[in-house]
Amino acid sequence: MRIRIITDDFTSALDGTACFAERGWTTAVLIRPDGTVTSDVVTLDTDSREHAPALEHDAVVNAAHAWRDADVLAVQFDSTLRGRIARDCATALASSGRRKLLIAPAFPSAGRTVENGCVRVDGVPVHQTAFGSDPTLPVRESSVPALFRAHGIEVQVARDATHARALMSAHDAVVVDACIEAELDAIAATFAAERDLLLAGSTGLLRGLARVLPRPPLAANDVGDCRDRSASAMPALTAQRPLLVVGSLNPRSRQQLAVARARCQIDILSTEEARLPAGPAPHAALRALVPQAIDALGSGTCDGLVVTGGETARRIIDALPAVSLRVCREIMPGVPLAEVRTATGAFPMITKAGGFGDNDTLTTCINLLTGAKP
Repeated sequence: MRIRIITDDFTSALDGTACFAERGWTTAVLIRPDGTVTSDVVTLDTDSREHAPALEHDAVVNAAHAWRDADVLAVQFDSTLRGRIARDCATALASSGRRKLLIAPAFPSAGRTVENGCVRVDGVPVHQTAFGSDPTLPVRESSVPALFRAHGIEVQVARDATHARALMSAHDAVVVDACIEAELDAIAATFAAERDLLLAGSTGLLRGLARVLPRPPLAANDVGDCRDRSASAMPALTAQRPLLVVGSLNPRSRQQLAVARARCQIDILSTEEARLPAGPAPHAALRALVPQAIDALGSGTCDGLVVTGGETARRIIDALPAVSLRVCREIMPGVPLAEVRTATGAFPMITKAGGFGDNDTLTTCINLLTGAKP
């Protein structure tokens, strides 16, 4: 089975494949198109959440057309509706030649639910949360139908997978409510085999697909790599001197940073917490931060990374020589562990989107790499 995923952010690309990797699927994360990749699950990060693509070089168009015959074709987007979600879905639908669009944004394990077509974070409409005042991509709309209507797409609201199936017989686009993981599993199980359907959702939907689809057979020569399904047989990806890189300005990431500073003996690189839209250019602090991380890796000052913020992680990867990525597993929902291989060596990297996790999340990630006891 070929599963192909188009996403707009690097941390999404990693956490959307981690759930498949730890269940025995071969995975590949691409930062540029590569027609030679034959992995079961392939994700392309179009890097377009914060950077609008030129129409003549639209990676969504190209990927959706190239992958139009995939068994499962999905557009993965941010569970808090940041980015150009309606545009990307409409573009992928037209370019793939598929007729129907099924939207499932929920990620209950991370506190993101969908009720009456409205995305909520911990029960609050997302535009009324901190994501509504995000300094780079503020969320102004919580209603999925309203978000898509602004782009000329009428979306019907389904209360569950069964209702969605009925609506899809008469409508071209449906968003499905979900408040628990079992409801996402039902959505995934109902629609995964639909070859004429474009799936669209957050990491929550992809985790549902990974749970319900039959695992591929384990090849004899796969023992010991990330295709080995025994957690104890996973390669030990550890670091004695990890570097914590915090590019996200999300208040949750900032609280996690404060906890990590207090509890962990670790080098930290962080963008300025006081940076506001009226201050320096939004990406200026990030541009200064990335070379420092690359220098630390190159000099041996650090031998692993914990990175929060998709833009931050992507810029670090872009600056590395001849990079390839092997996603191994989830540390927790939405927080993947990967091995980064470059021309000069390899190191472990844990990535986390800005608004994910509790106050101890970064500390947990650091302790996992170093082997320290909590």
